[in-house]
Amino acid sequence: MSDSDGTDRLHVVVSGVWWGNSGPDFDPHNAVPARAGSFVRRVAGTPHYDSARPDATEPAAIAVTGIGPVEQT
Repeated sequence: MSDSDGTDRLHVVVSGVWWGNSGPDFDPHNAVPARAGSFVRRVAGTPHYDSARPDATEPAAIAVTGIGPVEQT
């Protein structure tokens, strides 16, 4: 998924572990962990993917901020 507008998104991982990566190739095996307290900046127009792992011991909660609206592809 990528943001196709001209604004970045700022994320703070509140709890759990959020996995993600940026780039045109979707390869979940290359995702990196962002643990609780981590800050992640998603640059507008940059392809990226993210998720929690199905074997996680707790859900990942992420606080997202940015200027909208956002179109997703």
